[in-house]
Amino acid sequence: MYQIFIVEDELLIRQSIRNVIEKMPGPYALCGEASDGEMALAMMQDLMPDILLTDIRMPFLDGFDLIKNCKAMMPWLKVVIISGFGDFESAQKAISLGVDQYLLKPVRQADLIKVIEEMASQIEKDKSSRGTALPDGLDEEEVLKVLRQHFMRQILYGEADTGKLLERMQRLKMDIMRTHYLVAVSSFDTPNVDHKIIENTVQKALSGTQTLMYSFNFQDRMTILAYDNDPDILTERVYQFLNILRHELQDICPVITTVISSDVRRLGEIPEAFKTATGLMRMVSGVAAGQVINVRDTAQLTANIFRPESPFGEEFQQKLKHASPEDADCLLDEILTSPDGKRFDSTFVRYNGLLTLMRLALQKIARYNPDADEKDIAAQLSAQYDILSAAGSKKKFRETARDLLLQLLSTRKENPGEIKYHHVISQAEQYVKENFCDQNISLISVANHVAMSAAYFSTVFSQTTGRSFISYLTALRIEKAQELLTTTNMKLADIALEVGYNEPNYFSHVFRKTTGITPKEYRAKRGEK
Repeated sequence: MYQIFIVEDELLIRQSIRNVIEKMPGPYALCGEASDGEMALAMMQDLMPDILLTDIRMPFLDGFDLIKNCKAMMPWLKVVIISGFGDFESAQKAISLGVDQYLLKPVRQADLIKVIEEMASQIEKDKSSRGTALPDGLDEEEVLKVLRQHFMRQILYGEADTGKLLERMQRLKMDIMRTHYLVAVSSFDTPNVDHKIIENTVQKALSGTQTLMYSFNFQDRMTILAYDNDPDILTERVYQFLNILRHELQDICPVITTVISSDVRRLGEIPEAFKTATGLMRMVSGVAAGQVINVRDTAQLTANIFRPESPFGEEFQQKLKHASPEDADCLLDEILTSPDGKRFDSTFVRYNGLLTLMRLALQKIARYNPDADEKDIAAQLSAQYDILSAAGSKKKFRETARDLLLQLLSTRKENPGEIKYHHVISQAEQYVKENFCDQNISLISVANHVAMSAAYFSTVFSQTTGRSFISYLTALRIEKAQELLTTTNMKLADIALEVGYNEPNYFSHVFRKTTGITPKEYRAKRGEK
C-alpha cells in the first residue's frame, strides 16, 4: 500500500486531489492532509508517507522548506509539487531539492493519476535495486550509514517490534541491546549554515564511540540514542558528547539547545522517551535557548527558567470586566501587535497564555453556575480545547484564544444556544452512531444531514457537547474497535474496515494515539484477564 500525504492551503483544491486518490484503483491510500507546511511536518513525522503532494506558497512553512525537512527525515519520500507558479526560479529550486515531479495548476485528473502511478513504480524500482550494485558516487559505508539511520528512526517511532529490530541489528552488524537507554534531542540555531557541516561534525565527535547513534529528524534537529548497562556511565557519556559538540561548533553554531530524556529499560519504551523529549523541546523553544535540559529536572526548570508573566495578566483582566463578545478580536489584536507581541514566538508562552484564559473561563463558568461541579467544568473545557496542540502554531493559538475569550465574555447561567440546538445535536449524534462505520462519513455529511453549514455545525457541536466532532467520531470508532478486539478473533485489517478506517496502519496510529497502546497490545492485555 502506497501512503500519500496532501499539503494544500486551498480547501477546494485539497478536496479535489483527495477525491482523485480515494477513487484510484490499486494499492493507494490517503494517510493524511494539511493546510500548511508546519502542520504537515508534525503529522508526517508520525505517519511516514511514501508520496508527498504539496503546494509551494503556503502560510507558516512554505513547500520548499517542508520538502527540505521531509527529505532529511524521510530520504525515501517521493515528492510531487502542485503549484500555480511555473517560473524558472521555482523549478530550479525544486530540482535542487530532489523533487520528483512538478505539476502546474489546474491539474487534470488523468495527469495526477499518471504521476502517482509513476511514483509508485519508482518506489518499486528503488526496492528491487537494493542489495544490487551501488549507485554511482555511493560506497558501502555511505549506504550502511543511511540504513543505520533508518533503523534508528524505526526505534524512535516504534515502527517495528523487538523481534524485527533484533533481525535488523544482525543484518546491520549492530548490537544495541542494553539495560538502559537515553534519548537526547538537540536543536541547532543555524539559519545560514549548511547542515552537512553540522552532520560531519557530529560524525567526527562520535568516531570511536560504540554506544551512541544519531539521526537528523530535520535539518536543524538531531536525535541521539545512547545505550549502556550502567546508567551513570550512560548519562556521563551523553553530556561528554554534547560538550565536545558545543566546542567543535562554537564558531558556526553557538546556540545548541538539548533535551535529555529519562533513561528507560526496554527498546519498546524508547518511542515514549523520544516523544516526551521532543514535546519538551517544542515548549522550551525561544525560552531556554542554548541550555541542556533533563526531563527529570522539569520541576526545577519550571521554577528557575519559566517565570514568564502571563500575557493575559492583571491589566488585561481589568479590561475584560467592561468588555463584550464583540470586543474579543480587538482585545486579542491589541496584545499580539504590542511591542511585547514577539513573546508569542515561543510555544511555551502561547501555552502559558491559553492556560490562563482557560483558568479564567473556568472561574467565570463556575461563578455563573454555582450548582455545577468545578471538576466537571474543567473536564469539559479540557475536552473542548487541546491547548497543547493549539500552542503549536500562532494561527491555532489565536483561534483558540479567541474562542476562550468568547467563552469568558458571553458566559451566563443558562446558555440559550444549548437549548436552541439540543434537538439538532441529538439528531446528529444519532446519525453518527448509526453510520460511524461508514468510511465516507464526515463533518460535512453530518452537517448536511441536519441542514447546517459545516463551519456553523462544527461550532455548535463543540460548544454544546464539549468536544470536537472528530474526537466524538473517533471515540465511537475506537470504542467499537475495542469491543471487536475483545470479543472476536477478527484480523486487525478487518477490524479497521469494520469501524470506518480503510487503512490498517492509520487505524493503528489513531488507536495508539487515543488509548496509549497498539491494537495488538490491547488485545493481548484483554486476553490475559
